[in-house]
Amino acid sequence: MNEDLSPPHGPRRSAGLLFTSLRSKLIVFMALILFSTAGVVVFFTDRDVGREVLRIEAKNVENILDGVLLNIQGVYRGMIADRIASVELAKGLLRRDSENRLAALDLFSQPDASPEAARLTQVHFLEWLERLDMDAVGLFIASAADRVFFDSEQGLEGQYLKDLRDIKGQALNEMVNSPGASSAEFAVFSSSGRVEDGGVGVETQKLGYLTVFEPWQWTLGAYVDISHIEAREAVRLEQLTHRLEDQFSQVRIAESGSLFIFSREENLVVAPGALGHPDLLAPHFPDLIQSARERESRIITLNGKRMVTFTRFFRPLNWYVSALIPETEIRAPAQVLVQRQTMGIAIIFLLGVLAAVFFARRIARPLGVLAAETKELATQDLTSDAYDSRRIEELTRKNSDEVGVLASSFLFMQRELKRNVRNLVETTAAKERYQSELNVAREIQMSILPKVFPPFPEIRQFDLFALLEPAREIGGDLYDFFLLDDDHLCFTVGDVSDKGTPAALYMAITRTLIQSNAALESTPDRIMTLVNDALSRDNPKSMFVTLILGIMNIRTGRVRYANAGHNLPILVKRDGSCSYVQGISGPVAGAMEGLDYAELHLDLAPGDGLFIYTDGVTEAMNERLELFSDERLLHDVSREVSREIAQKTSPETSRETPRPSSDDFHAPAGTSAEALVRVVRTRVMEFVAGAPQSDDITMLMLTYQGDEERSARP
Repeated sequence: MNEDLSPPHGPRRSAGLLFTSLRSKLIVFMALILFSTAGVVVFFTDRDVGREVLRIEAKNVENILDGVLLNIQGVYRGMIADRIASVELAKGLLRRDSENRLAALDLFSQPDASPEAARLTQVHFLEWLERLDMDAVGLFIASAADRVFFDSEQGLEGQYLKDLRDIKGQALNEMVNSPGASSAEFAVFSSSGRVEDGGVGVETQKLGYLTVFEPWQWTLGAYVDISHIEAREAVRLEQLTHRLEDQFSQVRIAESGSLFIFSREENLVVAPGALGHPDLLAPHFPDLIQSARERESRIITLNGKRMVTFTRFFRPLNWYVSALIPETEIRAPAQVLVQRQTMGIAIIFLLGVLAAVFFARRIARPLGVLAAETKELATQDLTSDAYDSRRIEELTRKNSDEVGVLASSFLFMQRELKRNVRNLVETTAAKERYQSELNVAREIQMSILPKVFPPFPEIRQFDLFALLEPAREIGGDLYDFFLLDDDHLCFTVGDVSDKGTPAALYMAITRTLIQSNAALESTPDRIMTLVNDALSRDNPKSMFVTLILGIMNIRTGRVRYANAGHNLPILVKRDGSCSYVQGISGPVAGAMEGLDYAELHLDLAPGDGLFIYTDGVTEAMNERLELFSDERLLHDVSREVSREIAQKTSPETSRETPRPSSDDFHAPAGTSAEALVRVVRTRVMEFVAGAPQSDDITMLMLTYQGDEERSARP
C-alpha cells in the first residue's frame, strides 16, 4: 500500500488542520491578545472611571449642598440677629416702664399709713393705672399670694403666677419670690390678649419683666407682645423657601438631578422640581435621615429608577437638604468612554487581525516550503547526490530572519543526514562483519568445549553435566573434563578476569595449558602450578583466572583438587544435605609466577556429588540491584536434591520415567546432574526477571555413582 505523503495544500486541508496551522495559531493568538486587552481595559475603565466620576459627582453635590447650607445659615443668622435686636429693644422698654411704675408706687405709698389707708391708696393707684394709656406695654400685678388681681390686657386676671411658666418651664413666682431669687427678672410666657365684645382671647407669646414692690408685697410684670417677631421670622422663612425653590430650579446636577428639603417631621419644605409626584419620597425619608447621620450616599428607587441621594442636616431649623441624581446619569460618562474605547479597540482589532493575517501568510509560506521539502527529503536516497535543494537555498537568500536561519539549518541537516547515513551504512556493514566474526568466534569457542552429555556413556561410575552461558557473544568462563586413564577423570571450571574476545583467548590458552600439563603431571597441585607459571610468564594485560582443577578416581570416589581463588564448590551428599567445601589452594592463576598450590581432597560416597560454578551465578543481579547470593544458591541446590531423593523413594516414581526436556522445572530421578544444573539456571533466570546478564554463567555437576565391579567383589 502506497501512503500519500504530500503536504496538505489548498482545499484538501481539513477543518481540523486549519485550526492547527501556524498561521491560524498566530491569528487566534493575536485575537486572544486583543480581546484580553480590550476586556481588561474596558473592565478597569468602567470600574475606575465609574468610581472617579461618582467621586467627582459626590464632591460636586457636596459643594452644592454646602452652598445651600451656607445660604440657609446666612438667612437664619439674619433672623437671629433681628430677633436679638427686637428682644433687646423690648427689654429696654420694659425696664424703663417698670422703673416708672415703681417710682409711681413709691409716690403713692405711705410707709406709716394704716392698713385701711394703705388699701385706699392701692385702690387709687389701680384707678390711676386704668386711666393711664399703656401704649404697647402691658402690666399685671399679683398679690402676695401670687394671684394676679390686675392685668391691663385682662387676660391674666385671676390666674396664679405658679401656673404661668416661662419658655424654659420655670414658674413665674419662683423667678422673683423664691429664696435667693433676683428682685427683677425677664421671662417669656404665653397668655391671652384683651377680650372684647365677648370674643375669645388669642394666645400669644410675651416678653415680661418681673419686679417686686416690697412695701405692698406686690409682684409687678411689665410685658410686651413678641409674637410679631415669630411672624416676621415665618415670613422670612417663607421667603427663603421661595428663593431656594428658584435657586434649586437653576442648579444643574448631572442631567436631571434635583435638590429638595424636608423637615425632621418628614414634611417636604422644598419639593424636587424634576419629580412628578413628591409624595413618592416620603417612604424614603428615614433612610435619608440615616444617611445624613452617617454622611454617606444612599441609593433609592423612584418610579423604577435607581436614584443616588446625598443628604445634609441643618440643625437650627431641623431641615434636611438632599440631592437626588439618577444613577444612570452618574455612570453615563464612564459608559460613553467605554463605548468610545470599544469602538477604538474594535478598529484596532480589525487592523491587528489584518496585519496578523498578512504577517502570518508571509511567515507560513516559507514554512510550507520547508514542510514540503522535509516530506520530500524523507523519500530521497540520501546516499546519492541527486537531491535538489535550490528552493531551500532561495529561502536562505530571501529571508534574513528566523525563517532564513531555519532554512540554513535545514540545509545543514540535509548535508549532515547524507554524511551520517553514509557513515551509518559503512558502520552497519562493519558492525555486521564484526558481528559475523564474533558469531564465528562463539561457535569456535563453544566447539572446543565438551557439550555432548553424557560424555562417556559406557562409563557408569559417575554422572556429569556442564553448562556455559556467556554474557556477550563470547565469554571468559571455561569448563572441561577428560579421562587421564581408565581410572581417573580430570575436570576443571574457571573464570577469566576480563570479558569478550581477550577473555575468550585467555580461556582457550588456559584450557590448552591444563590439557597439556595434565599429560605431564598426575597431581592437581602440580598441574595448577605449571599452568600459573605459564600464564604469568607473558601476561602484559595482567589478566588472571580463578580455577578449580580436580582429578577423581572413578573406582574409589576420591577427589584430589586444587582451588586457585575460585568460588567454593558445594558438596551434595546422598542424604540430601549440602554444604560448601572449605579450602583454597592458593591465589588466582596468572597473577604471579613461582607460586606453589596445595592439594585438597575429599572422598565421595556413591550418590554424593560436587557442584562447581562461577561467580556469574551468585552475583546475578535483578532490577533492584539485589544479588542471587551464595545463601540462595545453597538453598536451591539443597531443595532440588531433597526433592529428587523424595521422588526416587516414592512408590509412584519407582518405575522407569523418560528423560525430561531442558525446560522442565523439576527433573525426575536418573538425571540428577543435568536436572540440578538446569533447575539452578531456571532459579537464576527467575530471580533476575529480565535484567540484562552482567557476567558469564558456568555450572558443572559431578555425581559419583560407585564402582559396580568393586561392589560386586566378595
